[in-house]
Amino acid sequence: MADSSKIVPVMEMRDISKRFGATQALEDVSLQLYPGEVHALIGENGAGKSTLIKVMTGVHRPDTGEVLLDGKVVHIHNSQEAQTFGIAAIYQEPMVFPDLNVAENIFISHRNRGMVVHWGGMYKDADAILSQLDVRLDVRKQARGLTLAAQQTVEIARAISLKVRVLIMDEPTASLSAHEVDQLFKIVNTLRAQGVAILFIGHRLEEVLRISDRVTVLRDGKWISSRPRAK
Repeated sequence: MADSSKIVPVMEMRDISKRFGATQALEDVSLQLYPGEVHALIGENGAGKSTLIKVMTGVHRPDTGEVLLDGKVVHIHNSQEAQTFGIAAIYQEPMVFPDLNVAENIFISHRNRGMVVHWGGMYKDADAILSQLDVRLDVRKQARGLTLAAQQTVEIARAISLKVRVLIMDEPTASLSAHEVDQLFKIVNTLRAQGVAILFIGHRLEEVLRISDRVTVLRDGKWISSRPRAK
């Protein structure tokens, strides 16, 4: 990872607060994500991790605080707008369309491919994106026949097709086998080498220490610390 002291964060959450009725979900939380960095976010249930993700992806608007991209304040109103900024999230349960094939799932969010589907070109483009991840999948195969790990790969490929700059991974290893975790971490390392900023949310400390460059801890909606992973 590059020296973060010399570069502007791809994305910065600055003094973010969010309240739901009597519950203060976030209170003055700050977070910086740098290109080519895997930044782990940890904390117990109720720490505010999910709320922070939803602010980052435009699902929630913060009550106070600022969201910055490349050092400039932005206002993200929904997840579709987040995608236009290059921000994407994948979750423990992948959101793929089971009756569509791999290539269709990768390009499902694209509105610029025209009304007529050029299947040969789409399959070629899908193969090229998967090659960036050093992954081999049959792009003509229906998603319902894929393993959970392969479905996550399809979601990551979809994010790459949308020129992702910030990829949020919310407990992606929770339902994976040890081998599948290894495969996922290979993909994460590939994305890191390509300059993508990755926010990794996990509960397994050994995985966090294995994959992350920096670790931020939240507790009861408050920022506790951000520091480089112990070597």
